[in-house]
Amino acid sequence: MDYLVNEHIKSIGQKEPRRAKGSDVIRLDKGELPYPPSPHVVEAITDAVKTINRYPEILGGKLREALAKYTGAKEQQIFIGNGSDDLIELIAKVFVKPGEEVIIPVPTFFVYFLSTQVVNGNPILVHRTADFGLDVEAIVQKVTPKTKVLFIANPNNPTANLIPREIVQEILERVECVVVVDECYYEICQETVADLVDRYPNLIILRSLSKSFGLAGLRVGYGIGNETVVDYLYRAAQMFAVNKLAIVGAIAALEDMEYVHSNIQQICQDREYLARELENLGFFVCPSATNFLLVHTKPLNIPSKDLVQALQARNIFVQDFGLKPGLDAYYFRTSVGSPIENQALLTQLKEVINL
Repeated sequence: MDYLVNEHIKSIGQKEPRRAKGSDVIRLDKGELPYPPSPHVVEAITDAVKTINRYPEILGGKLREALAKYTGAKEQQIFIGNGSDDLIELIAKVFVKPGEEVIIPVPTFFVYFLSTQVVNGNPILVHRTADFGLDVEAIVQKVTPKTKVLFIANPNNPTANLIPREIVQEILERVECVVVVDECYYEICQETVADLVDRYPNLIILRSLSKSFGLAGLRVGYGIGNETVVDYLYRAAQMFAVNKLAIVGAIAALEDMEYVHSNIQQICQDREYLARELENLGFFVCPSATNFLLVHTKPLNIPSKDLVQALQARNIFVQDFGLKPGLDAYYFRTSVGSPIENQALLTQLKEVINL
């Protein structure tokens, strides 16, 4: 069958299942909220189960209306998908032809690169500054007539830093390609450029209900953009891009913002504690505007790969970012877990580094 597969698909790495063993595993490797969704969400989904023999509404139905109300955007400016990963690939599918270019400032979210590969586009990697900011001049210099999309994660993943609004706006003024600003940690950092979509028709905002709302398992992502752009994106999207339980759960989550804000407050408080304790162990911790921390292990001269493997042996999972594009061999990322999970991480790290 190999000869029937497109060559550019063959070059994409295989996905492998990762199953943690045991009930005592601590997962801090996916950027998930450590707390369950609102009871209101559980109740709404439980009730909706009775009707899953019917298809969900096209275009997200009432969820689109709820998101417009939540964001202050027009309903026609909202598009919804199966998580923001799905929307990233949809954007690549709509705007990027084989051989055309996508600019990706690194280090950043790997799905931008993967989605470009899937459509046989050409990923153009631009290194960030020493503090992981955007090198505006380097980005602008990379723009060519073949450049179709520029992805900016803000705050960035995995570096956790926030790019100032004026930098994003400067880029919008200087490039004509589609600029995607991925704001999936918006509820945590409370910084956005979504209000600029009317001014810049090439601007697309992406957001997620996975992180702050605790709906990672439902896979709900949404975007805000120019009405014409949203129309084209929906033309290329699946007819039922979001399942019925996800729609119902997302609407219910948006109706219980008090619960969301309470969890965020706890996460931010625990983030500062965890960062201080990691620094006390000798690590360098990058400033974070998210629910995770990027940790540099170089001060202890321990490659992150070795540290991550040692933690996995103790059933604690963090994400190794050593030698990822734009990073050296000494970085791992950990989510901010519950207080119990954070303490377990710190205790095991002390043992690993022999403190």
